[in-house]
Amino acid sequence: MKILIKNGHIIDPSQGIDGIGDILIEEGKIKEIKIQDKKNKSRESDARTINAAGLYVFPGLIDMHTHLR
Repeated sequence: MKILIKNGHIIDPSQGIDGIGDILIEEGKIKEIKIQDKKNKSRESDARTINAAGLYVFPGLIDMHTHLR
């Protein structure tokens, strides 16, 4: 199954990515990340599309504030 997350603000400090772009996911793994410019448009017609316009896309975040009893 393919999933295309379009138009999200992608932030990944480890890869130096900070911009609007698309993420293509195949079989649960990120296959491609494209930061958009005027020439770069994704054309994955067979992928389930999620419009993330106005949203942020981050790698997994962990809440380090815990109370263990």
